[in-house]
Amino acid sequence: MPAERYAFAVGSLTAIMRMRIRDVEERRDMIHACMRTVGIDTGAWFIADGRTHPEHYGELLEALLAVEPSPFSGEIDPCAVKFVLGEVGDVWPDWLMAEDHDGNRPRLSA
Repeated sequence: MPAERYAFAVGSLTAIMRMRIRDVEERRDMIHACMRTVGIDTGAWFIADGRTHPEHYGELLEALLAVEPSPFSGEIDPCAVKFVLGEVGDVWPDWLMAEDHDGNRPRLSA
């Protein structure tokens, strides 16, 4: 995902997740709509059990819903959103996934 769009996605998802929405279904729908808006292809929506579900990235949606506020700030941390996007959804900024001139991806850890 282009870096600017990735930053927008993280900011938008973090803002939605910080809202004090008590209704889990409403939060789910808002996060799902945000994912589609920022360009995360969730595929077609389908209705089951009286609510909408994404065709793809259902695990990502559930993982985003499960993110807990930071014990230090009491808010959803953007780094937690980035972690879930990357580890669960395999959504990364393009610069991180760029290959060098030999076709190798950069190492993230030593």
